[in-house]
Amino acid sequence: MEFQNHTAILHLPNPPEPEWYLKKIAGLPFFLRNLLTLEKLGIKKLVIWAEEPIATNLKAYLDKINLDAELELNWACENSFPPETSSLLILDGSTLFDQDETKSKIVEGNGNNFLSPSEPPKFLTNQHRVHFWQLINSKQPEKLLTKKDFKEAEDKLLKSCGLNNDSFMDRLLTRSISRQLTGVFIKTSLTPNQITILSMLVGLVAAFCFYLGSYQMGIAGATLLLVSAWIDCTDGEIARLKFMVSEWGGKLDLVADNIVHCFVFYSIGMGLLSSTGDPVYKYLGIVAVLGSLVSFILLSETILWKKSEASKGSLSKPSKKNFTDQLANRDFTYLLFALALFGRLDAFIFLTALGSNFLAAYLLFQKFQTNSD
Repeated sequence: MEFQNHTAILHLPNPPEPEWYLKKIAGLPFFLRNLLTLEKLGIKKLVIWAEEPIATNLKAYLDKINLDAELELNWACENSFPPETSSLLILDGSTLFDQDETKSKIVEGNGNNFLSPSEPPKFLTNQHRVHFWQLINSKQPEKLLTKKDFKEAEDKLLKSCGLNNDSFMDRLLTRSISRQLTGVFIKTSLTPNQITILSMLVGLVAAFCFYLGSYQMGIAGATLLLVSAWIDCTDGEIARLKFMVSEWGGKLDLVADNIVHCFVFYSIGMGLLSSTGDPVYKYLGIVAVLGSLVSFILLSETILWKKSEASKGSLSKPSKKNFTDQLANRDFTYLLFALALFGRLDAFIFLTALGSNFLAAYLLFQKFQTNSD
């Protein structure tokens, strides 16, 4: 959207309660979430217009948290307003803004038809060309006026925090479970990186269970690996919901995933060696680890880029998946769980050793072909 031609004004109508704009939605205060969304959408300068004592409370809040953002904020009052432009873009601060700019539009209008029941700001004059930012076909409440509205808005946010390149099982099952965990974690002080570490620790415990080699420990390991995968989804969901996405966090997530996979593959091989006495499983575990490591090295840069691009899209717009996308996802955890139930971890380690090295060979061939071109 083009914001440069307008002076953006965030109008905050009188709320039903004094701390209304500081109520949390998915871990962030309503007011702060809107500010960060507007910054992400490209607004660089914003004038906030609110009556006292709302403005005083929000100024004190921003001073307290020391907002580190590139968004330049100015505060307007009844008798003062920065007259930089005659074109004003009014944003209704009682509405939760969507990060997907395709779900909103800029329309022309006048103060009376938008700001009701509040009276239009007194800085609006006949010389101003007034535009409004409105949501398009949104299922969330137009204005958050009740606690029920907050709950509905939070539920909508949680449902939209997946990636547009999610795998089949992510869409079918994993995201529905991880969203429940996200709803719990987001109310805590845990950071996305701390949740990544938690996911890795659960995965390493799963690997230890596989290492013990019994049927019961195989099922326990497969179950814990599923839990690890579900938690692994929540770190990215919380990072996107709390505007904490970072390149470092993406790298940590990728490295942690591959550490877990390598330990799991090796431990399954060693567990089968312990239970059957056949050394072939040990070598299959080692081969699976080697194939996984080579694939990780060759795919890491591409996966990081795709995660970054996917986080900018919506869950309702799946991206095209190529061959490497289909092979390099966490759906294998469900196959592992099913095979563990049937006591066929031997089949899993054989398939993994074969599949990971086939993927590694395919990626090496692709890389060689690209370099030769």
